[in-house]
This record gives sequence, structure tokens and C-alpha cells, in this order.
Amino acid sequence: MKVGVFGGCFNPVHHGHLRLAVEALEILELDRVELVPAAIPPHKEQRGLLPYGLRCRLVQLAIRGVVDLHCSLIEGGRPGPSYTGDTLEELARAMPESQLFFLVGVPDLLTLPSWKNGLALTSKAHFVAVARQDMALETMRAFVRDHWPRSGEPYLRERDWRRVWEWPLEGGARSILLIHPPLVDVSSTMIRDYWNVGRDLRFLLPDSVLAELVRKRHLVDRYWASEEGGEVGEAVDINPGQPRGGCIHYR
Repeated sequence: MKVGVFGGCFNPVHHGHLRLAVEALEILELDRVELVPAAIPPHKEQRGLLPYGLRCRLVQLAIRGVVDLHCSLIEGGRPGPSYTGDTLEELARAMPESQLFFLVGVPDLLTLPSWKNGLALTSKAHFVAVARQDMALETMRAFVRDHWPRSGEPYLRERDWRRVWEWPLEGGARSILLIHPPLVDVSSTMIRDYWNVGRDLRFLLPDSVLAELVRKRHLVDRYWASEEGGEVGEAVDINPGQPRGGCIHYR
């Protein structure tokens, strides 16, 4: 089974996230994508970050009924920062027969040497660099050449409309892939800014997510409208019967 791993704060989840997950499913011919909300992202300030349980709930609402998109709760039960390596190891133990494909933007991937156990993470999953433009090919060539000098040149996999550049890494077990999906130009920051000035959020995020944000307005306002934000550890229920767990972010 081929499983995509898409981590992020999802503060909140929006159509850009969801469309990217679907693009990855199709381009890489994955069986499913796990969206993994970060419990405690190690590289981001916590101010303004909605409680973990609420962010998971929003992702669950966004993908309800979509059989090949899942919300993973693997991070929520683990103390400390949500490191990528820990999450990939847990997912590999839970799905020993699966190949993992970790989705990451090109700018974030270029900082991989600074992550915890950075370059070694490529032994745990295929890394899928998501680019906005073809110019990223030369950037990625230089990046791979600098850190895996024996990996050689990439080759282009083409089938129908699918185009994937692939660098098999030294040892041959894992690869770095480069894809150029069309991306929806919306961000969680923009949505929070719109929320704080009372702008219309329709068609930027799923109706179910917007309805839940409105229903939890008193809580959302505390985090998004306040300079100090709320307490990171505040509990918010996920779905009844769902196990606690959860997240990943790029570090």
C-alpha cells in the first residue's frame, strides 16, 4: 500500500490543503493520504494556534465521507514537540507493509539538514517535494547533489498527465520525488486574518469547517483575535469514540 503523509498545523484546514492531498493521491497513485495535525509544532510559535483537539475535529469534518483521506491522531498522545522522525517511525510500525510518501514544500525541504536527524529521515519514507513552478527542478538538482552526491541525475516518470521527477537515493530503498501540482492560493494565515476583520470565508474552506468555527466562535476568537492566544494544552474533545493521537510538522 502507498500512503501519503501530509503534516501541518491545519490552523485551520482549508481547500488548499485538501486539494493538495487529492493532487498527491492522483499524481503519485497513492492508496490514501494521512493528514496529520501537529500537536506541538517544534518550529512555530504557539500563539494563535487553536487547541489540538479542535484542529483535528476540523480536519475530520473537512474529509468526512472521503474514503482515501484520513485524519491521523498519532501525535496527540505523545509528549513533547511533534518531530517528523518520531511520527514516521510510528506510522511505519502501524503499517509495516506500506510505503510512506512524506509531502513537503520545496522551501521546507531545503531546510532538511536543520531538522532533528534531518538527512537521515529520508531512510524512513520517500520525500515528495511539492513545487509551485518548474524552476524548482534546478534547485532540487543542486540540493540532492550537495547532500547525496552519488545519487546521480533524476529521471522523469510520465504516464498520461502525471509527471514526477525522481532521484533514487544512495542505497536504492527510498527516493526524493518532485511534483508540480496546481495549488489553490489560500493560506491559514489569510483565513485567520479574514476572520479577525469579519470577512466572508465562504469557498476558502469547507462549509462544515466554517460552521464549526462559527459554533466555537468564543474559543476561536480567544486564540485568533488575542495577541497572546490561548493555552496550548487546553483540552477540546475530538469525536466521541476517536482515540487520542495526532500530528507532525516539518522538523
